[in-house]
Amino acid sequence: MIDCDPGVDDAIALLLAFASPELDVRGVTTVAGNVSLEQATRNAGHVLDLVGAPAALPLVAGLAGPVSGAVRIPDEPMHGVGGLGGLPVPDGPRRPTAGNAVDWLAERALAEPGVLTLLAIGPLSNVAALLDRHPQAGPALREIVVMGGAAHAQGNVTPAAEFNFHADPEAAHRVLTSGAAVRVVGLDVTRAALFPGAAAERLAALPGAAGVAGALLCGFVARYQERYGVAAVPVHDALAVAAVTHPGLLGWEAGEAGVECAGELTRGALVADLRRPERSRDVEIALRVDADAFTALLTERLAGYAGR
Repeated sequence: MIDCDPGVDDAIALLLAFASPELDVRGVTTVAGNVSLEQATRNAGHVLDLVGAPAALPLVAGLAGPVSGAVRIPDEPMHGVGGLGGLPVPDGPRRPTAGNAVDWLAERALAEPGVLTLLAIGPLSNVAALLDRHPQAGPALREIVVMGGAAHAQGNVTPAAEFNFHADPEAAHRVLTSGAAVRVVGLDVTRAALFPGAAAERLAALPGAAGVAGALLCGFVARYQERYGVAAVPVHDALAVAAVTHPGLLGWEAGEAGVECAGELTRGALVADLRRPERSRDVEIALRVDADAFTALLTERLAGYAGR
């Protein structure tokens, strides 16, 4: 189950997930983050149409803002106009499934205890609400894999905080301290696995969804280069997908973790204690990555859409 807020890197993550034979995607839920909830849901539906996902695959909208405080949609997002770099998102035949994401996630988790992974690649508002409203659902999940935080790196919204955790710190703290099995893929590794602009250009020349993926990445690279002077981008959420399909690409450290919710300068910061082996080991944090292997995996699987 993939909870997302597309976003260019969310879109690439969905493309990678549906190109990965290791995964059986049971449904997609959306949350406000990179864009509004309505736009995130439309964007996710468009990507599902691009990959040819079954019409019956659930697409369920969730929370329109954080569990505490007001929603803060970026004024000038790295993801461009509409969240998908200005890519036109038509009103296609795919409509959101009735109901709300929190209850749908709980229903699925409880129906197959110990089986399902929840891949959360946006703000953790839906996941925190799931744990609060349905206390039995967290233990029923096999694990929660989160894209967010920066254990030993600077943030990308403030010096302390990464976007997803900064967007809803209370939710992130609730998830990381819930006792559920949680793995965190943060900026420590996503910034060490930059996807090169040249590879994006080669994808953009391919037909079908492969070319769309390449165009999205090319636009992402252009905006990243303008802001940071680097012609390569961290495809944050796609690496979280790879953490599920190929966990050996990443080096993990286990320990306790929480998120700062009160600090004037540190709100949204991931605080991880990886020092003492006798403490709870519910949370694992990725601190190392085989960047070349990830780039090769992502390139191969996105290019595979050209042959469909």
